[in-house]
Amino acid sequence: MDQQWAPHHRERLTLHTTLHNLAAPPESATVVCRFRYAPESPYSVRLDLVTSPGDQVTWVVSRDLLLAGTEELSGEGDVKIWPSRQRGDAPSLYLRLERPDVTAMFATELHPIRQWVQETYTVVPAGGESLLVDWDVLTASLLPPRTCPADHAR
Repeated sequence: MDQQWAPHHRERLTLHTTLHNLAAPPESATVVCRFRYAPESPYSVRLDLVTSPGDQVTWVVSRDLLLAGTEELSGEGDVKIWPSRQRGDAPSLYLRLERPDVTAMFATELHPIRQWVQETYTVVPAGGESLLVDWDVLTASLLPPRTCPADHAR
């Protein structure tokens, strides 16, 4: 599988790889995927799946879930990740992504994903994530907009 691993400015990490859609016909089974990690969003990894030229679907998954999935079955609900138990061939990583209307299951090489996600922990060590979150901005984004008391008087 063709894979490129490139650190970017400000310690962002990107891995370009190929996933194999296990339910698709052979002529459309290959999906280009870009794994992205940015310290501004330290708890998550983005998976950009290129479904057709100029069109992509992005899944956001927990960085810890992805790492755990390289060792054993990890995840509940929408996202499940696990390694193969095969002997002989290069070990695979399986990803099951589920929405109410569709389920997709992919396989890719295990070792490049494991190496890449481990590298994210050198950028932001486990336990250091909360130091990078702007809690004021996050809280404001979760609360309804503030209104002035004068707005209610009208």
